[in-house]
Amino acid sequence: MATPLALVAPVTRPRAGLRRALSAADSLSGFMCALALGLLAALLLATAAGCRLLIEHSDSMRPTIQTGALLITRNVPARSIRVGDIVAFDDPELHGKLVTHRVVAIHASARQIDFLTRGDANPTPEKWSASRRGTIRKLELAIPAAGGVIAWLSDLGARTVILTLSALVLSTALLRRIWRS
Repeated sequence: MATPLALVAPVTRPRAGLRRALSAADSLSGFMCALALGLLAALLLATAAGCRLLIEHSDSMRPTIQTGALLITRNVPARSIRVGDIVAFDDPELHGKLVTHRVVAIHASARQIDFLTRGDANPTPEKWSASRRGTIRKLELAIPAAGGVIAWLSDLGARTVILTLSALVLSTALLRRIWRS
């Protein structure tokens, strides 16, 4: 038996403004997924290559490195460090706090290497030592302001907002695809 026409709901298409908004949400969700996958791949490759990411928290290396820069460091043999290299080390005078400064002098003995380092903006150097067979984090690349973004993303409130907005955009795109089919 045929269904009376009065019981069938009419199919309506979304208005043009809503269609544009849904299309923008769909495009944004695709971009966000690609960006997240790209960043994850870059992080995995950097980690596999032995790199470690650090964030510069002071202006001691100004103008070379500014506060908020993302520092990409890699462990290298202590004996390969040269005067002028920028290294990250645990400063014994600051109770092991990680410091990133330029090497200004090196004195090697049979067992250890003594380093004299100084921030480009600092008047006083610091002296510390490393085992001749040890490793030191050497700066490979500094990306201005990127560390500030990463530090902001590590904040609980920022992550909550980003995850909520991401879930809304992705669910909107998913619903749009469901409705289209």
